[in-house]
Amino acid sequence: MRAFVIAVAACALTLALAPAHAAEIDQGKQEALARLNEVRRSNGVPPLAWNALLEKAAQAHSEDMASAGFVDTTGSDGASPAERIANAGYAAWPGLRVWAESVYAGQGNFDQVLAFLLGNAEQRRILLSTRLREVGIGIAKDESRTYWTLTFGAQPNLLPVFINEGAPVTNDRQVAVLLTQEEAVPEGEQNAVGRIVEVRVSDRPDFAGAGWQPWERLIPYTLPARAGKHTIYVEMRDGAGRTTLAADSIEYDPTATGAVRPLAPEGSLLPTPEADPESDTSAAMEGLPPPAATATPTPPPPSMDAWPATAVVVTLRPTPTPTAANATAAPTPTPTRRARRPGISADDAPLVTGAVLGYLALQLGAAALYVLLRRRRRAG
Repeated sequence: MRAFVIAVAACALTLALAPAHAAEIDQGKQEALARLNEVRRSNGVPPLAWNALLEKAAQAHSEDMASAGFVDTTGSDGASPAERIANAGYAAWPGLRVWAESVYAGQGNFDQVLAFLLGNAEQRRILLSTRLREVGIGIAKDESRTYWTLTFGAQPNLLPVFINEGAPVTNDRQVAVLLTQEEAVPEGEQNAVGRIVEVRVSDRPDFAGAGWQPWERLIPYTLPARAGKHTIYVEMRDGAGRTTLAADSIEYDPTATGAVRPLAPEGSLLPTPEADPESDTSAAMEGLPPPAATATPTPPPPSMDAWPATAVVVTLRPTPTPTAANATAAPTPTPTRRARRPGISADDAPLVTGAVLGYLALQLGAAALYVLLRRRRRAG
């Protein structure tokens, strides 16, 4: 029973984490995503996974721009991209949100949008960033222009995987599972994984019989023999023992023709990336040692020029505030008391002396009266 519950939970979670497939995305956005990922692959960068929450934020902003006739990342209501993304429910690390947004308006198709993004150094760096691993696209039109919003992001414990680079169908049981790596927060944080060191892969959600193996960008896998839709599950573990799950599905049709991407023999589907300071892809090169646990740097904001679009990456780390556990308040001074010695203090001495003298005077008076009375008796 316990194994069944684990399997159901793993299945539900991995399906929730699985990248959206082409049939679930609007045709225009599907084509834009495909072109966007083609550009990333040609530059040695892993593809982006589709995210419905980012799409929600992007679509709302495109419709806002088309309705009000402006082109800016700030909405007509003053909302920033970070606010739109947060309001859409997109997850973030504690005190850290990783996102980017590009907007564009014009009369052409998405190829013109890409030409603009790649022609601007700051936006090209964002488009090819390895720290960003999900995207949502918004498209809206008015009488003269099409308004595009590309909203990128990365969230904790979600590292997309792609079978044959996201192909919907294959005619070969031998496929390639492309893994992504934690580049946004490499050191991990609390319950969020850092850089992955080992994985296990299975077509069963309970990973029965699947052993752990070192993380690699590309892992070959053989699908079950039956035709139909198959889901591959990947469990990933970092150096601290934290784990996360991911999954992707593909249709196996031995008779399929056309857009089928088989595994490249003895090689990677991605070219070896070269260090490029503008595209920020150097961190994706295999063989690099894990980075030191340092704070994620904040990229410089883009310069505002004559281009009709803007893009920005923001990372937030709040200033630590003192808590009851770690606050060091100054000690409250308390009066000190000097230990009192036995005996009579100097302040009490006059009173005691007066009392003693009064007592002695009373005793002397009584004695004098006694003597006087005895003398009178004898005389009488």
